[in-house]
Amino acid sequence: MPNESWQAEQKKLRTMWVVVIMMFWFSVTFQGAIFLLEGTLNLILMSIILGMLVLGIALKMKLQRHEASKGRPDADK
Repeated sequence: MPNESWQAEQKKLRTMWVVVIMMFWFSVTFQGAIFLLEGTLNLILMSIILGMLVLGIALKMKLQRHEASKGRPDADK
């Protein structure tokens, strides 16, 4: 049972991380297209990109900590 809950949490974290990374790159591509068309940066979109970057880093760190805790006996706490 603990292994199943660990796997479910790992799958959830990995899915969230992948979604954030995909949205980050979509936003960067969209910002690049806007920059090429208009010649200026959209500051609202830049703040969204920065937020996605920070969220992606935080989720990746959480995912790595979670994967490192797999074999530890105190991992369920």
